[in-house]
Amino acid sequence: MPTIDINNLEVAIGDILKEYGDVVFKATDKALGAGEKVLIKNLKSASPSKSGDFKKSWKGTGKKYKLRRFVGNTKMVKSKGKELSLSNILEYSTTRGKPFIKRTYESSVNEIASAIVNEIKKEV
Repeated sequence: MPTIDINNLEVAIGDILKEYGDVVFKATDKALGAGEKVLIKNLKSASPSKSGDFKKSWKGTGKKYKLRRFVGNTKMVKSKGKELSLSNILEYSTTRGKPFIKRTYESSVNEIASAIVNEIKKEV
């Protein structure tokens, strides 16, 4: 570490904190992938598996967005000539619904947070 002039202490501390902030930002962005994997695993476990296609169709966005990860299901079904997301039908339909997505997410929050924090600790 270079010698810091007392007259520039504030600037030196600011530079160090900015550098540390950049390290934490990058570690957090990378660690979100671990949380994404936890949620996908839990959603697959909770998914109905009549054919197995729905269970296998959980996908995450990966590193497409900074400090954001999105998880969704890509399985589509035809209904009255239209393609509909099977996850929306299961989660929100009043006649065919078997809601589990929100409940699974909510019950996974602590596990997701732990996975993210553990990854950040490895990097920082």
